[in-house]
Amino acid sequence: MGFDPADDGNDGFGLVAVLVFMLIVSAVVVPFALTARTRLMIAGNEMEHERLSMVADGLVNVVASELFDDQAATKLPQNAEPARCHSGQFSYELTIQDHSGLIDLNAASDQLLTQGVASLGFAPQTAGEIAKAIVTFRGPPNAFAAGVQPQSSLGPRQNKFAAFESVSELQEFSALAAIPLRDLYGAFTVDLKQGSIALAKAPRRLRTIVTGTSPDGQQDGQQEGQQEGQPGGEDNGGTVYTVEVTARRDGSGIVGQAGLVVEKSPLMATGFRRVSSMPAAEIGAAEPTASAPTTACDRLFGGAVAQLLGQWS
Repeated sequence: MGFDPADDGNDGFGLVAVLVFMLIVSAVVVPFALTARTRLMIAGNEMEHERLSMVADGLVNVVASELFDDQAATKLPQNAEPARCHSGQFSYELTIQDHSGLIDLNAASDQLLTQGVASLGFAPQTAGEIAKAIVTFRGPPNAFAAGVQPQSSLGPRQNKFAAFESVSELQEFSALAAIPLRDLYGAFTVDLKQGSIALAKAPRRLRTIVTGTSPDGQQDGQQEGQQEGQPGGEDNGGTVYTVEVTARRDGSGIVGQAGLVVEKSPLMATGFRRVSSMPAAEIGAAEPTASAPTTACDRLFGGAVAQLLGQWS
């Protein structure tokens, strides 16, 4: 049987056709495979975020229960100083803020409001003008002065002439619109209904402004707008708290966060009720706090919960 050059040409053409077909199939299939893999990774990250957020929310409820348990005297700082613990592959950061260390927008004096605004980084004169705008915003309308008092350029476009219902209303003020909401929550409250501030429970930056000393400085006596109790004084327990927990897998950028404003329940001796949720922290603020002391998880959340966290890890 002789050699047929035509058959060799057909075989070569068939091989080329198969290679071209495989390239076309690869060009179509590979992007779909990469997309599927990317979506699977995103779905896994979102699931991890949701799981960590649920854990953080549960831990917030555990801490809130302890705060209002008359037989459980917590020794954790209550001036927004963070504390951190590790359990297995996970770490948890807890902050508690007793609202007696914040300034109530509806009850504080001009002077105390000025100090609160100054703690946000404003110059004293500007802070005083903003404080006056806050008082005007919350106060009853003055029919005699309405026609002669110009609207403050630092205040809102329109005064409410009623009590603040949320700290977030401060962002209606032109001078405060660019201030992060979490910073406003770090100085002010609307839930205490008290015109004074307990320096022992005040966040460091606010305490620095009110005392006029270094954040760790102490002074004798009392200042205007201050409850009894100096930093390091006796803790009589509060009635309103902000509790925040951040949960993260070590070495991962995925975090879960939960934050609540809680108050003592009027119906139960040791219960609590949720007042509102805290705004979520920004991405940059979600990084672990370098200065946060690390302790055992049973000190933050109790032995039983710490044991569960260890099993879950």
